[in-house]
Amino acid sequence: MRAYTYYVNVPGLWSDESQRALIDVWQRSWRKAGWEPVVLTEDDARKHPRFDFFNEHFRSLPSEYGVDYTTACFMRWLAVAQAGGGLLLDYDVINYGFEPQAVEPGVMKIFCDEPPVGVFMGMVLGSAQHFLDMSELFAAGRPDSHDYNYSAQMMHCDDLSFLKRMFETQTRPKPEWLIRVPGCALFDYRSWQTAKVVHYGFAMKGLGFWPKHEWIERLRKF
Repeated sequence: MRAYTYYVNVPGLWSDESQRALIDVWQRSWRKAGWEPVVLTEDDARKHPRFDFFNEHFRSLPSEYGVDYTTACFMRWLAVAQAGGGLLLDYDVINYGFEPQAVEPGVMKIFCDEPPVGVFMGMVLGSAQHFLDMSELFAAGRPDSHDYNYSAQMMHCDDLSFLKRMFETQTRPKPEWLIRVPGCALFDYRSWQTAKVVHYGFAMKGLGFWPKHEWIERLRKF
C-alpha cells in the first residue's frame, strides 16, 4: 500500500538539500513498516483535468509564508486525488510500526494527538473522492475576518487553517465524513516516545533540533 507525501521546492523558505534529506528519512521509515512511500509533485497535480481551476483559486488566497508555499499545501490534496487516494503525509511524519491500513468506506480520517486537543495537518487517510471533495471545499473558501493572523498582522489561509476552522472554531462547514482520530503523536508531547507515528513539527527548531533530518533518528530510532 502506498504512502504519499508532496514536495515542491520553495526558494527562500528552506533549502532543497535539507528537505530532500528529510524526505529520505521519511521514506526509509515508511518502507520499513511495509508501505510503499511515494513523493508526489506539482506534475502529478497537473495531471488532473481541473488543475488550472484549482491553481487559480489556491494562488488567489493570502499567505503569511508566500503563495508558492500555501498553494502547495492545498495542491497536495488534488495530487493525492489524482493518484487514487490513500494516505497523505507530511514528510516529517515518521513511522515506528504503523502497518498498512486500507481506506474506510465513507470516512476520511485526520490522525491527531491528544493532548494537544485540536487538529493538525500531517497524516490523512481517505479515498480519491474525499481528497477531491476537500480540494473543492478549499477552492470554495473565501478569506474573512477569521483568517486574520493577529501575530503576523495579516491574512493567511492554508489547508491547516481551514481545518482548524472546521474542527476548532467551527467557522467553516465540515463534512460529516471528515473525522479526527488519535494515532499521530506530535513532538514533543508526552506520547511521542511510544507512538507508532510521530510528527516532528516546527517545535523541533525551538528546541534546537535543527535541521530535522540530522536529529530524528538520534532522538528515536525506527
